[in-house]
Amino acid sequence: MSRAVLKISQYLITFALLAFVLHQAGLFNHEGQAKLLELFKGANVAYLIASVFLGVVVNLVSSFKWYCLTRSQGMSAGFGRIFAYYVVGQFYNLFLPTSVGGDVVRSYELGKFTGRQSDALASVFVERYTGVLTLLVVAALAVLGQLSRFNQDFIIFSLLGFGLLLGLMAWLVLDLRPIYYVRDKLIEVSSNFISIFKKLENLLNAVSSYKTNKVALVIAFMNSLLFYFFAALNVYLTTLIFQFDIRLVDILIATPIIMLIMNIPLSIGNIGLMEFAYVNVFIIMGYSPSLALSVALTMRFKSLIDGVLGAILQPIFVTQKHE
Repeated sequence: MSRAVLKISQYLITFALLAFVLHQAGLFNHEGQAKLLELFKGANVAYLIASVFLGVVVNLVSSFKWYCLTRSQGMSAGFGRIFAYYVVGQFYNLFLPTSVGGDVVRSYELGKFTGRQSDALASVFVERYTGVLTLLVVAALAVLGQLSRFNQDFIIFSLLGFGLLLGLMAWLVLDLRPIYYVRDKLIEVSSNFISIFKKLENLLNAVSSYKTNKVALVIAFMNSLLFYFFAALNVYLTTLIFQFDIRLVDILIATPIIMLIMNIPLSIGNIGLMEFAYVNVFIIMGYSPSLALSVALTMRFKSLIDGVLGAILQPIFVTQKHE
């Protein structure tokens, strides 16, 4: 029953966010619809093509971080395979409720290939954790640097929420006593929990092994910074499709805040939430909601292209096992 309530709540939030964003962009009246249509009619095709290719570069940068993490643990998958698993995960993100679903798929495929499921899942966890932690720091610096602009409840709560969540996750990895306490209590109720906690313990041990590999962690954090720089360039280039008088510094500041909000697991597949983030952060930066919605829809279109690439690579790579 609780899962059904959660699912219904996500659908309601998704539709509410979409309705709010469409209202902000004026799409419930003819003038707003005409303005959005005019932006798309005047779209620069050359910039669109360039932004699609830059999106591939962004995926390559992120895949390389995951590749470095897997190599640091002695997993033998090549970079081409890691990249394929990465975009296959993006394909599953198109119809799974959250991006976590795609992460599970790519970690499972890597584990099936290497025969090391716990290590594969740990590599995805560390790749995600270092990325979100870097994003939180960059977004916090952007907000603090322009606090008069970004002193908004939805931004501050996003920063605090992610800060608390990442802190809790780090505590559970570094100190296993709370997990052991819960394990012992649940095992007293049912022995079925023994196998569940055994798998969890294997995962946490695999994650903990990265603590001694400082070189891999430094590379991961440096790569995360590079990734967010290219991600900001990707947003900037996408914005230039519709409007030329855009300041790169504005997009460099806005992008990490947008991406942080997009990672909140509120809506189905972040539909509505992504558009909300773009529209409201762009408004704060002084740009029109119509432009922001155009950029958000184009970014979503490019994610579909990533998913198509993943669908093409899936039958080539996911059926293979390590010899």
